[in-house]
Amino acid sequence: MEWIPGNPNDRSVRGFRIRHGSARGPMSKSAYYVMKSQRRGPVEIQVRGVTVITAKAEAAWEKANEKPTGALARLVAREAKARRKKAKAARAAHETKEENRTASKK
Repeated sequence: MEWIPGNPNDRSVRGFRIRHGSARGPMSKSAYYVMKSQRRGPVEIQVRGVTVITAKAEAAWEKANEKPTGALARLVAREAKARRKKAKAARAAHETKEENRTASKK
């Protein structure tokens, strides 16, 4: 049986990344491994040399990430603040570019 992307029965790391991605696509490998290195990822087990994330481990991970507490909550808030700052800088750069384009047409 071939696994279908997004299949809830696909217990592989790839299946997890697809299910927990965003509208832009699956979670990147680097994002997954950064999360894993920070011990923020789901529990993985090895079955005959294949890394598997059980449904129970995935459910526990989802529950823990719904309303993070303690150090994880602070980390999530800091990451959100960094994303907002980056978006604000990108918006300002775009507006400056548009102003320069408009000024050059006059």
